[in-house]
Amino acid sequence: MDVIWRQGRALSVSEVHRELTEGGRAISYSAVKAVLNNLADKDRLAKTRAGKATFFAAAKSREDFEAQVVSTVVQSLKRNYGAAVIAQLVDELAVDQETLSEFERVIAQRKSELKP
Repeated sequence: MDVIWRQGRALSVSEVHRELTEGGRAISYSAVKAVLNNLADKDRLAKTRAGKATFFAAAKSREDFEAQVVSTVVQSLKRNYGAAVIAQLVDELAVDQETLSEFERVIAQRKSELKP
């Protein structure tokens, strides 16, 4: 995913393989192809064919993908642990006045959005 996001366009299996092995990493072409196909099957990548080549493009921007992943994790934690997870997140993340101010800003914004 990182290679495709960095390039900002659809890439062939060969192009992704070349990027990944540039620094001397030993990764087989078939492993790269399998991972790309798996990501396409999970709708993380969009898959197209042009002749014999298969191209893969990101189905979502990095920002949208990361937001979705974080949302899924947070929803699961909140569902399973309730208020304890909120308290723990504040304890772990609000380590200075600047971060606390950011929490307060985000909470105030969300409160204004929820008003009827």
